[in-house]
Amino acid sequence: MYQLETGFPEGFLWGGATAACQIEGAYDVDGRSLSTSDIHRYEPHLNRKELVENEHTRASLEAVLKDEASYFPKRYGNDFYHRYQEDIGLMKEMGFNSFRLSIAWPRIFPQGEAQPNEEGLAFYDKVIDEVIANGMEPIVTMLHYDIPLHIVSLGGFKNPKVIDYMVHYGETLLQRYGHKVKYWIPFNQINLIQYCGFKSLGLVTDGSDHFEEDQYQAIHHQFLINAKLKEIAKTMASEIQIGIMLADCTFAPHTCRPEDVVFAMKRNRMQYFFSDVALRGAYPMHMLRYFNEQGINVKITEADKQLLKQHTSDFLAFSYYYSRTVDAEKNTMDAADITENPYLKGNDWGWTIDPLGFYNCMSQYWDRYQKPLMVAENGFGYEDVFVDGTVHDQYRIDYLREHIKAMKEAIKDGVEVMAYLPWGPIDLVSSGTAEMSKRYGFVYVDFDDLGRGTGNRYKKDSFDWYKKVIESNGEVL
Repeated sequence: MYQLETGFPEGFLWGGATAACQIEGAYDVDGRSLSTSDIHRYEPHLNRKELVENEHTRASLEAVLKDEASYFPKRYGNDFYHRYQEDIGLMKEMGFNSFRLSIAWPRIFPQGEAQPNEEGLAFYDKVIDEVIANGMEPIVTMLHYDIPLHIVSLGGFKNPKVIDYMVHYGETLLQRYGHKVKYWIPFNQINLIQYCGFKSLGLVTDGSDHFEEDQYQAIHHQFLINAKLKEIAKTMASEIQIGIMLADCTFAPHTCRPEDVVFAMKRNRMQYFFSDVALRGAYPMHMLRYFNEQGINVKITEADKQLLKQHTSDFLAFSYYYSRTVDAEKNTMDAADITENPYLKGNDWGWTIDPLGFYNCMSQYWDRYQKPLMVAENGFGYEDVFVDGTVHDQYRIDYLREHIKAMKEAIKDGVEVMAYLPWGPIDLVSSGTAEMSKRYGFVYVDFDDLGRGTGNRYKKDSFDWYKKVIESNGEVL
């Protein structure tokens, strides 16, 4: 008989994932400047299912910077900046052996200075040391939706000068923490440009006559940064690994009509493009065809091609929350244009529950790349009911249990999954809606959408459940 995987491997990384812009707060402490996330207003009257993330024109950006009346939740987060020891202690109690965090660029280079802000670096010295002291592998994202506004003023990532700014920032982090941190993700969800052109690329929608071209030029510059940082890492600590991260935006055909099947394939190739460049080291021909047909002129030099080919990423990190379908008659090539799946149930934000979609996407990534996979985010936002000092969140347990089962099935197939990092293990501010009430955590944080509350932490039912999952290495679900 053949020797097969039967469960999660020894040393599997169980933990959770966060972002500085959603947890830290302290937006004006120790020299930090404002970021692209700090100007995301809380707007309580918008339809949750129709909400589009906060893109900006030049005029709206100027207006929001003058806005002193609105509440900006990401400036305050869940106060991790002051309570990181307590929060890391709770993660240790759950048994985490890994923790994904991000570093806020505006804490390190607030205004694009040549020398880093030592107070900002010192804060992350303390956080990373605390993570390690509590038995966890730190997994660090360099840029998670908090571009300093100084970089936006330069034109964001479409400006080739920003390559040097980001490489200098990334190299500073590698030099400071590379002996402590093995796993690095330069860009969070690099492919999510249909929603995050401002937060992840620093682009305003009226910055030129061809916004889509601006986006892909900016993405090209991010590919180059990823490769340059891999090149730098090769000269440093031998264990450093540089990954590429996607939001899983692959699609199923809405029906078995051949037109839907082919359309879904073409939409999926548009998403695989981002990891193709980083993991295979070259632009796929279908993408160059798309650029030609759409009149998109991305400046790619021969030196760029060599850099990408020689310094591919070590692993693929990805987030998975829900699945999507597309209909050739109803939908366009816009990645945000989808058709609802009538066979799946969703939450208040329209996110559907599909563990088989999770199994499918892991399998497709592995078959395509044969590179280690990191589940860098997984979870489901709910409006929890806090009663008698806890939350009875069986719905969260059910969601995560079925997704862990799906992950185990992929591992049995030979898929090399190295980490499972559920999103927001301690409640945080939502990236898309800037709500606190869209909760993911195993720990309830007593803040509402306007930042009112004590900030005290309370264990939910899922806290003890996840602790048992980790203790049993995924056998007790």
